[in-house]
Amino acid sequence: MNSIVARLRGLEETLDSVARDAFDAEEIPRLSDQDAAELLALTGRIQRRLEGVQIDATVLVRDRSEGLRDERMTTKFGCSRPADLVRTLTGSDTRGATRLVKAAGLVRRDLGFSDGAFLPARYQALREVMVSGVLGVAGLLAATDPLEQSARRISDEDRIEADRQLADFARGADPDGDPGCDEAAPRPLPLPEDLSVLAKVMVAYLDPDGAEPAEEAALRGRYFSIGKVRDGAIPVRGNLLPEVAGQLGLLMDSLLNPRVNGAEAPEEAPADKAERGGVHFEPSAEEEAGVEEDLAAADTRTPGQKRHDALAAILTTAAGSDLFPHLGGAAPTLVVAATAADLAAGHGWGSVAHTGDLVPISAALQAGCAGGIQRILFDENGCIVSIGTSSRIFNVLQRRAIMARDGGCIIPGCTIPATWCEVHHVQEHAVGGPTHTDNGVLLCWFHHRTLHLTEWVIRLNRGVPEVRGPAWWDPHQHWHRARSPHRREPVPG
Repeated sequence: MNSIVARLRGLEETLDSVARDAFDAEEIPRLSDQDAAELLALTGRIQRRLEGVQIDATVLVRDRSEGLRDERMTTKFGCSRPADLVRTLTGSDTRGATRLVKAAGLVRRDLGFSDGAFLPARYQALREVMVSGVLGVAGLLAATDPLEQSARRISDEDRIEADRQLADFARGADPDGDPGCDEAAPRPLPLPEDLSVLAKVMVAYLDPDGAEPAEEAALRGRYFSIGKVRDGAIPVRGNLLPEVAGQLGLLMDSLLNPRVNGAEAPEEAPADKAERGGVHFEPSAEEEAGVEEDLAAADTRTPGQKRHDALAAILTTAAGSDLFPHLGGAAPTLVVAATAADLAAGHGWGSVAHTGDLVPISAALQAGCAGGIQRILFDENGCIVSIGTSSRIFNVLQRRAIMARDGGCIIPGCTIPATWCEVHHVQEHAVGGPTHTDNGVLLCWFHHRTLHLTEWVIRLNRGVPEVRGPAWWDPHQHWHRARSPHRREPVPG
């Protein structure tokens, strides 16, 4: 049967042969400017044509993934959502697959009950432009997104007329009808941005009162997304509702207040050090004799870095509260997998099971020390050799006792209170350190995460935490008893 699938398979073989020959002969780098431009224009037309076919095929995925679960197309192919199946079959990313599914919903057609003929699509005119190969996914969504955002305030008649005018414009018609233009002259096809501008102009006329009330618009516009790893970090974006941002701000203020208002970024730092905000490392009265007067160095983190660390502390505290819904029968648990050899050596990488992202062994050790994490160790052959606990390593009674003793982060000058701190094994748990109050001290998320990168050293002397700081803090390198500003000293008898 000479179906579209068979014919496109033949086209794929031809295209593969053409492209392979061009790459093997290094033909593309030798093209003239004119030929390079024509190559891009030609491949763009082919791409839009293929996207039109993909959109119509995605309509089938959408329609056949409804109804009883066992009969859904997604179920047959082992996927939970149409976008997942489209992403798997096309090899695109989640965003690309989601856009295909969205476009399919705009041009899908129902079958009439009486004659079985297809009824017009929601955007029938734009669908016809898509079928002709002029419009791809980007152009279709650019033309329809403004109309869809105001769909409830635009009548069906106005939407159909807007669809017709946008389709004419997509084919190259002049929307202004300039009588001075030569109608016979070829007109360049509009870009998706041009279609979006025209659609927004139409919406301004069809929906003169503008968007919905602020509250409804805010609800529609709220989102939060976590990106992919880039240069070892993951970008986040979003729009928070005011009350959510307010709650997050209060939680962060509780960690950044009163003396952690945020050190200025280097370009914003005032000339006078005394005016700086943020955490200051200040010696106690007993230590001033052995510490130079000018060693009250400011925390070097920028305000953005401090807010990140505050968010990390909030998430760690929330994960350990056991108040969240369970996943797979257990509290949400971060699983970090690493080889036993890397863990013993203290270097190398682990992988976060939920995302597959790599983290340094130091991060795995910190999270494992703080609790709320499960460590799975493998040997060089991939065999599981150890499964760590997924509960908090220090139990509630031990944590309360350590909180009462330390009062907060024990690094001198840090003002993070005990409730926001993590319990750190002074002797690492991975090398046999006991889970005992005589081996645990309070550290804030930032100092716990970066302790191995600094010159701060911690020990417990007969159950009492002591710290030895870098040379800039104490040139004599003495051990000093930890004194958190939150710890209440006993009243003399």
